[in-house]
Amino acid sequence: MNFTTISLHRHLFAYLMMSVVIVCTCAFLIGDLKPKAQFDWLDAMGEGGITLMTLVWIFFTLVSRPAGRVTNLLFVGLLFTHISMLLDFLDEFLRYPENHEWLTTVESLPAPIGMVMMSIALYHWHQEQSAINNQLRRTERYYREHSLTDFTTGLYSADYMKHQIKLEINHAKSQQTSFSLMMFDIRQFSLFNQEYGYQHGDILLREIAQIILMNIRDGDLACRYASDRFIVLMPHTHQNVAVEIERQTKRAIEHLAYKHDNTSCAVYPDVISCSHQYRGWYSYEEVLQDINRQLSHAKQQKEVKIPA
Repeated sequence: MNFTTISLHRHLFAYLMMSVVIVCTCAFLIGDLKPKAQFDWLDAMGEGGITLMTLVWIFFTLVSRPAGRVTNLLFVGLLFTHISMLLDFLDEFLRYPENHEWLTTVESLPAPIGMVMMSIALYHWHQEQSAINNQLRRTERYYREHSLTDFTTGLYSADYMKHQIKLEINHAKSQQTSFSLMMFDIRQFSLFNQEYGYQHGDILLREIAQIILMNIRDGDLACRYASDRFIVLMPHTHQNVAVEIERQTKRAIEHLAYKHDNTSCAVYPDVISCSHQYRGWYSYEEVLQDINRQLSHAKQQKEVKIPA
C-alpha cells in the first residue's frame, strides 16, 4: 500500500482527531455512565463496528486520493457520518439529563448531511474519472501497440507516427481530403538536463506530453518525434483549425511551472511550434521534411526577435 499521500492530508487527519475528541469530551461531560447491567452489548458491538468502519473508510480515502475538492467533499461527508455513528455508540453507555435529551435528536442530523456531501463528492469523482478516461482514449487513435510507444512519455514513437502519416496520405489521396501536422520543440532542453539532471528531464517531458494530450482532440495522434520534439497528426483538419490548436497547446506548455526538488522556484518551458496542412499528393518523407523545415523557420524567426 502506498502511504505517500498521507502527508498531503495532515490537516484533515488533525480535523478528524479534533472532532472525535470534542464529541467524546462533550458527551462525557454532559452524560453520566449507565450501570453496567444496562449496557446493551449487542447494540454496542453493532454500532461500534459501524463507527470503526467509517474511520477505516476515511483512512483509505485519504491514503488513496490526492488533495483536492473531491477528496475534501468525501472527507467531510464521511466525517459527518462518523460523528452520528459515534454519538449512537456513546448512547449505549451514557445517560443524558432530561434537559439535554435533545442530544439524542441532534445525533441523527450529521448522517444525512454527510450522505448529501458524499453524493456530491461521488458525482464530481465520476466527472473526474470521465475526464481521465477521455484523456487515456486520446492515446488510442486506432489501436495500441506497446512496442511502438515511447517509454518516457507514454506517447507513440516516431516510427509509429511515420506509419500513420503514410496511412493518412493514402486516405487523403483516395478521399480527396487533407490533414494537418503540429510540431513542438522544447528549447534548451539539453541545458535543463545538465542543470537539473536527466531524471527531472524525463519528468518534464512526461508532463509536457500530458499537456499536449489534454489540448488535442479525440482522433488526433500525439507522438514523441525526437528527444525534445513532439509531433501531432490531425486528420481532416484545415490549416486555420490547426493553427488555433497549436496556439492553445503552445500557451498551455509555456504556462507549465515545473518545480524541482522541494524548492518553490519554477522553470517555464520555452517552446517553438509550427503547424501545416497537407494533401495526398505528398510522400511521407516530403511531409516530414516540410514540417521540420517549418519548425526551423519558426526558430529562426524567434532568434531574430530576441535582442542580442
